[in-house]
Amino acid sequence: MNHWMVRVLALGGLLLCGWVRAQETWTPLFDGTTQKGWANTPFAGAGEIEVRDGTLVLNQGILTGVNWTNDFPTVDYELSLEAQRVLGIDFFCGLTFPVGTNHLSLIVGGWGGSVVGLSNIDGDSANQNSTTHLERFESGRWYALKLRVVSTNITVWLDGKQIIDLDTREKRLALREGEIERSKPLGIAAWSTTAALRQIRWRSLVAPQVPARTQAVLPPETRAAMDRLVSAMSASREGWDRLAELCDTFGARPSASPALESAVDWILERMRRDGLENVHGEPVVVPRWERGSESVEMLSPRRERLPMLGLGGSVGTPPGGITAPVSVVTNFAELAQRAAEVRGRIVVFNVPFTEYGETVRFRSQGAIEAAKAGAVASLIRSVADDALRTPHTGAMRYEDGVARIPHAALAPEDAERIAREVARGRPVTLRLEMSAAERGRATNRNIIAEIRGREKPDEVVVLGGHIDSWDVGQGAQDDGGGCVAAWEALRWMKKLGLQPRRTVRCVLWTQEEWGGRGAQGYREAHSAELGRHVIAMEADAGTFTPKGFGFTGSDAARAMLAPVHAYLGERLGAGMADSRGVAADIAPLLERGVPVMSLHVDRARYFRIHHTEADTVDKVDPEALARCSAAMAAMVYAIADLPEPLPR
Repeated sequence: MNHWMVRVLALGGLLLCGWVRAQETWTPLFDGTTQKGWANTPFAGAGEIEVRDGTLVLNQGILTGVNWTNDFPTVDYELSLEAQRVLGIDFFCGLTFPVGTNHLSLIVGGWGGSVVGLSNIDGDSANQNSTTHLERFESGRWYALKLRVVSTNITVWLDGKQIIDLDTREKRLALREGEIERSKPLGIAAWSTTAALRQIRWRSLVAPQVPARTQAVLPPETRAAMDRLVSAMSASREGWDRLAELCDTFGARPSASPALESAVDWILERMRRDGLENVHGEPVVVPRWERGSESVEMLSPRRERLPMLGLGGSVGTPPGGITAPVSVVTNFAELAQRAAEVRGRIVVFNVPFTEYGETVRFRSQGAIEAAKAGAVASLIRSVADDALRTPHTGAMRYEDGVARIPHAALAPEDAERIAREVARGRPVTLRLEMSAAERGRATNRNIIAEIRGREKPDEVVVLGGHIDSWDVGQGAQDDGGGCVAAWEALRWMKKLGLQPRRTVRCVLWTQEEWGGRGAQGYREAHSAELGRHVIAMEADAGTFTPKGFGFTGSDAARAMLAPVHAYLGERLGAGMADSRGVAADIAPLLERGVPVMSLHVDRARYFRIHHTEADTVDKVDPEALARCSAAMAAMVYAIADLPEPLPR
């Protein structure tokens, strides 16, 4: 047993023991028989509170609630409970909780019964900020909720599914003004609704401090291998040349398209030529959506054809299109307030870009909310922080029971212009024509290639990106570059004769852009071996200058990775480490307990070209791509060569 194993196991053991104590020991906050520890919140017009059949019942009033009267942490904790709407149509769980020196409320079933979100974020309520989630709740059914609060993030799960993951840095966190402030520091309330609560409990996420003498260090043999990879790869242009050939030869690679399958064949042949092992494709059945012909024409106040892109999954218009006047709104609350005006019109969501997670909800949910208000079609201002009159496509969705209306994106400049015309009192009329439709199903493939481990080949370290793209541009930054960066990591290990203890597996997932069936297919195809997946890494934020990695997993594992982050900071200026490890294709693996990691890059220019015709290979800097590849290779080699796997 070498010094690396001794030190890492000492550190991991100490932290893991603390992690187990922190993560597995839940403390009940409600005993099921009395109201011990909970006081009635003095809301005006509150209903009665009682303990009945093992539940804490908040009977219908205006606002009814309870406050926890004992000590409670302000950060690094989880709280879980089960809640039920017994009677009424509004929120049946308004959980107010501390976040450091601030407080927030998690609203479940608010604003008419379907809104879940956090209030307030940057001054916006739970129904109109980046955490807004819509859910159809049934009266009489129990819903399981879990809340996690750490220094940089707030995460919420509903019935085991993660629905909120908010990076709280640079956010203004505060409660809504009014009576809800009486719920501080920890309280639960219901609005005009009878609610039942049970299984209320919490646990600490704080692990014991580790003495400085147990800090992990990189063993010389691992560092030497990482040095060879970084030196060779950061000076190489071969990855960019390969990306350029991929993009120029096959162009856009939308799922279910012949172009994607031809690109997959080409990659598999090249991987075999590189000498990689276990190279094969794994079939995944996917739906086929086709854009068809499309146009938007402004008919008044003057006639002009506008650039546009239909959004992925949208229905088409009737033959001859839809001609209608426009209503411009800036958020969902305004849309609801102006529903009478909106009926029979085309809604234009002119929402400026703040950050992707906030603004993208108008793309994904806009058609649902516009249809509820009676609109005949909806258009969004493209989700972009900058543009040169280039519309941005992306996935959207519909909701059962709500009319399916066409949904498309305008360039930011044109959405702004329409808003200005309407503000001047000059009515705008548009004609929208789209032949978009779903057209059956097709079989795509995930791509698999490996460097088999020298000692523990059944233990697997996964890295990859998604090989599909939208049907515009070349999919160079999203996500051809991420795929090539992962592929290059294996190619250079093979080229340099480096073989870590564990198997390193490159996975290029299909159908990420519209449905994620490639990620789901990989999880199901490899379900029997997920217990031996040490970590899964994805690069899906462009291949600009690398800054570091986000990691979602145990504190013990995070401590073991600290010297790798430090090394990448020294060699590549990519030492940033945070808890934002989740990405679309690895999220299904996280749900099965696999730790996950994401490459972080400087995204200052990413959303100018994201999902546009401008996402072409000339936007990828060869040096930045090489540094991304080198960072990924060094990280996965270090993890794959650990004497023991990362603790979960």
